[in-house]
Amino acid sequence: MDEKKMEKLYKLKEAAESVGDNEASAALRWAIFELENLVGGNRDAG
Repeated sequence: MDEKKMEKLYKLKEAAESVGDNEASAALRWAIFELENLVGGNRDAG
């Protein structure tokens, strides 16, 4: 995944945390976790 897109997800997560939106923060945390594992898995396979 494009590094800039991952950075955007992290910024969105931080913004959600700063306003106290725990649901959005948790959803973004999970999405980031899943995407990082997916990208990491693709690197190992290739």
